[in-house]
Amino acid sequence: MTSRQDRPTRFASRREVLRAGAIVATASVLGRAARTEAAPSSSTPLMPLPGAEELVPEAMPSGFSAAELERRWAKCRAWLRRADFDALIVPARPQGNADIKWLIESGAHWVVFPQDGRPTAIFRTSADAAEMRRSTSLDIDIVSSRLRRSQLVIDALKKAGVTSGRVGVGDLEGTNRNDEGGVSHTAMVRIESALPNLSFVSAADFLMRIKLARGPEEIEVLKLATRASELGLKALVEASHVGAQHWEVWFQAHKALIGGSGEAPGRLSFRTGAEGNTAEGQPLREVFQAGQFLSEEISASVLGYNSQVNQTMCVGRPVPKLWAATFAATVELFEELIDWAKPGRSFTDFSAFYKQRVDAWTDVHGGDPYFGVVFHTGGALGDGPRMGWGRPDENRDLVITPGMVFTIKPRLPIPGIATPSSQVGDAVLITETGAERLGRRTFEPLVLDSA
Repeated sequence: MTSRQDRPTRFASRREVLRAGAIVATASVLGRAARTEAAPSSSTPLMPLPGAEELVPEAMPSGFSAAELERRWAKCRAWLRRADFDALIVPARPQGNADIKWLIESGAHWVVFPQDGRPTAIFRTSADAAEMRRSTSLDIDIVSSRLRRSQLVIDALKKAGVTSGRVGVGDLEGTNRNDEGGVSHTAMVRIESALPNLSFVSAADFLMRIKLARGPEEIEVLKLATRASELGLKALVEASHVGAQHWEVWFQAHKALIGGSGEAPGRLSFRTGAEGNTAEGQPLREVFQAGQFLSEEISASVLGYNSQVNQTMCVGRPVPKLWAATFAATVELFEELIDWAKPGRSFTDFSAFYKQRVDAWTDVHGGDPYFGVVFHTGGALGDGPRMGWGRPDENRDLVITPGMVFTIKPRLPIPGIATPSSQVGDAVLITETGAERLGRRTFEPLVLDSA
């Protein structure tokens, strides 16, 4: 993989962050002023992003290297032996093709991956299969059929000599946020009938866990995706003001995300007066009103890998009395969570610590906390998990491990405001000793003023 090797700038200390909440700057962009709550300084650029000029499609990597895919295959075969799986059969998932993408970097409909021997990629059309043959260097069989692709799965297992033993099946059951899975019932009946000496068990958890500790190339791509996501956030700030049309702001942010990475974003969902995810990624015919708060989920995409950023902002004035203090407390909580995220600690305890800190805030200031997700996995569409307090099915027994890349995005209720919450979020890389923030912007309590 070819990409720029970038070292993230140091995250400001808690003291610096809190000071930034009191001494703040403004800038005029597109004829509008966006400022933090204190005194303006017209010479300071709005949401400065060091190295932003480097984020252009031409500077993005063109693909993962053969060595990276060999690394994934070696890891997968080691995990197959440990799980006592003779093979995997992996279907495309309606909610995202992360499993197949990780295995072979393609949009195949099925992959049959034996513990030993050549994998098989199964496509719906001969044109897609031909494109895979042309573009890949993988030692893999490539076949296609518009109908009865289950027969190609059967043929691939037989060719690999897998006719007895255990086979893991992706998306069979226990998939993230879909406990009953999504694999075709008809396909599985046909496969099981043709291979009665095989035992088929769910590999959904296997495929989720194997991807969590990322390789060096994946980490570099997720760093780039994080920085490109910040470009979208900056564009959102510059286009937002009292009276702005949601769909127009959405278009400007979408254009910035594509302009940074050359790929359609994985997520662009924001709203004023409600949590950002309620827009469901769509441009809306709504108008930004004074006194509302803007909440968002923004994920740029690099090589199909997404990394989310978040930052609640106030639209217009008057600014609620405790907004700056709430935002500063949210940033402090974000930094506490980074400090806490050390290898070997469990995500169940991570969520419990998060809840403890939110409860401490609401005990003093009141409000109904919307805990939502505090851990959001970085990666391809459909990667998981997304975890937080009140999600025991997703917390499971996962442990923080070096190589993980995920967004930490805590939220606190804003006193006197029903929705949305105050939130900041940024991707972190888990190292051998702790967590390293990947974003470059400075967190400030922005107020998006009228034109």
